[in-house]
Order: sequence, then C-alpha cells, then structure tokens
Amino acid sequence: MKENSDNSSRSLKWEQNGELAHKDLSELIERLKNVENEHASLELSRLGTKSNKID
Repeated sequence: MKENSDNSSRSLKWEQNGELAHKDLSELIERLKNVENEHASLELSRLGTKSNKID
C-alpha cells in the first residue's frame, strides 16, 4: 500500500469548546466533497457554507 506524502496524516486541531478548528473543518469538507457522490457533495457544500457563516 502506498503512503501519501502530503499532510493527510496530520492530526486535526480541536478547539477548547470541543469543536473542530475552522480551518481543519473547511479542509475536511473540501476533501470529502472530492470523493463523495453528487448528493453527498451538495450536502457537504451546504455544511461548508454554514460553517463559513459562523466566523
């Protein structure tokens, strides 16, 4: 099995309130959108838009 040489194996950063750090959440959503089916990608886009409004 080939190992990825990018940062995909790095740890996610969690905030004190127990939520995923905004930058890590955004990156995770973008990665998932690239591998999920169309319906799931649309839902992930909606989630990403919602998380961007929180800032």
